[in-house]
Amino acid sequence: MSREVILRFFILLFVGIFIYSCGGAKKPQKVEKIFWPLPPEEPRILYLGSYHGESDFKGKSALDVLLGEPDKDIPRNLIKPYGVAGRFGKIFASDTVTAVVFVIDPKNKKVSFIGDKPMGKLRIPVGIEIDKEGYVYVSDAKQQRVFVYDLKGKLITTIGDPDGAGKLLRPAGIALNEKSGRLYVVDVLDHRVKVYSVKDGKFLFAFGKRGKKEGEFNFPTNIALDRRNGNIAVVDTMNFRVQIFNKDGEFVRTFGKLGVVPGSFARPKGVGIDSEGHIYVADAAFNNIQIFDDKGRLLLFIGKFGFSPGEFNLPAGLYVDRTDKLYVADSMNKRVQVFQYLSERWKKKYPEKYRELKTYKPPAKSKEDNKSEENQGQ
Repeated sequence: MSREVILRFFILLFVGIFIYSCGGAKKPQKVEKIFWPLPPEEPRILYLGSYHGESDFKGKSALDVLLGEPDKDIPRNLIKPYGVAGRFGKIFASDTVTAVVFVIDPKNKKVSFIGDKPMGKLRIPVGIEIDKEGYVYVSDAKQQRVFVYDLKGKLITTIGDPDGAGKLLRPAGIALNEKSGRLYVVDVLDHRVKVYSVKDGKFLFAFGKRGKKEGEFNFPTNIALDRRNGNIAVVDTMNFRVQIFNKDGEFVRTFGKLGVVPGSFARPKGVGIDSEGHIYVADAAFNNIQIFDDKGRLLLFIGKFGFSPGEFNLPAGLYVDRTDKLYVADSMNKRVQVFQYLSERWKKKYPEKYRELKTYKPPAKSKEDNKSEENQGQ
């Protein structure tokens, strides 16, 4: 090898290192505290972080980039997440483009996948739930089933009889009531919610039909369980409302209507319920999350269109876990954003953190920041 070739190699290596250090995979940037509402109001929702996939924890080295390593070594990231859930310290996100469920483990800084093996391979994964035993339930809109896996991605069983009364046309959002042993599945094209036994997958009953009256649906999409009482909230997307039912599918109440003012909906999608009964609804048209009390009265909304932390671009699935963490599938931003509801339980557990938030003073905005906000508003 000539001296010129060696010299050229090290020059290219240096350039590769420089470029990669500037533009390659990086750790998530630290941001200023983001919470809602703004001071002097009492803080209620705290932004915790965003996750995109393997690039959050690792990336190809400069030498790999320079030498052109095979595609299999490129970090696998979310492309268009829809469903999302959280349990056991992990984040589960279904991706409708890559057709897998990402299992993101922030503590151990790794990502694994469910539904990418030949046995139980997913086509269009949508809704996700996880039970206390570690079984992962995933609805597949293309294959008209709910697949059940263990945490290692091994297929355990499927739910949804293709020839019986429990046939699913296009399953979407799912909710699990572990106390009653029931799995609720929203069937978009059948305009109903179908209920199955978790024990044996047997179809139990369904409720709803197409229409605009109370208890009827027009292309429902997502569902959430109120763990306090077993009630369920169903997003009746094309009727632009949320309907509440008891565990047996009996109508309780409804709220919301088509509109452009806070408290109304344009394209409601994900829904979740926290430990105090607050109902969170993602609106893909408004690019925000609206928060209601359990009677349907608007309390607060967070977010707007954008790409920064706390902003959204077509939010889809939404989930509130047992610690009141809020997970949002920010689909066109190719990420999952995580927030914390500052419940009374949380305040008692983290009094210093809460005191810090209450006394926090955000840094003064520069002229450039103000000008940027003015341009966005035009």
